[in-house]
Amino acid sequence: MGRMHYPAPLETGEAYDKIADWFMAGMSASPCGMPFLEELAGKLPEHAHVLELGCGFGRMTRVLLDRGFQVTALDVSEKMIRLARDYVPEAVLVHGDASEFCSAETYDAVLAWDSLFHLPPERQRPMMERISALLKPGGILLMTSGMKEGYASGLMNGVMFHYSTLSQGEYRRILERNHLVILKMIQDQPPEEHLVTFARKRLF
Repeated sequence: MGRMHYPAPLETGEAYDKIADWFMAGMSASPCGMPFLEELAGKLPEHAHVLELGCGFGRMTRVLLDRGFQVTALDVSEKMIRLARDYVPEAVLVHGDASEFCSAETYDAVLAWDSLFHLPPERQRPMMERISALLKPGGILLMTSGMKEGYASGLMNGVMFHYSTLSQGEYRRILERNHLVILKMIQDQPPEEHLVTFARKRLF
């Protein structure tokens, strides 16, 4: 555990800017999360529109596009979005803070893989309300969080990153309060220490 510090989204984006090329080189062929992404794809209608929060250079975006889905993909790192423009040019790419993203459109799915845990707890709670509003009735959320409640920090390629996780019970309460029915909460494949959550927005 490091000293508690929750950087502003811009700071997190700048941290990812510093490691973007290294991250892309190491993760382009990574299978991390792919079984869950395929599970999400299997739950969606043909030509579904997916909103991806924290797309990075577009590793998961690429898979969704290749399955025939439309993807709007957002990331707080300007450098990651620049890389994504080459890697996934078919996607609608947005540089910005997920917790401030607004759209008149609603989506068949929201994907938030390894992104929401960069928000402090007080911003994660309203983020779930925002996600619910962005989902169509019956739409699917696939998100990850840490396995243990609390704050953590660590280095990636020499750059410090910060993470916060609510308790599993708190995530359940927040999701259910925002009309999202939990379909599954499961640990990611070891050695990953992620909690993977699938939830569906109620039809009414």
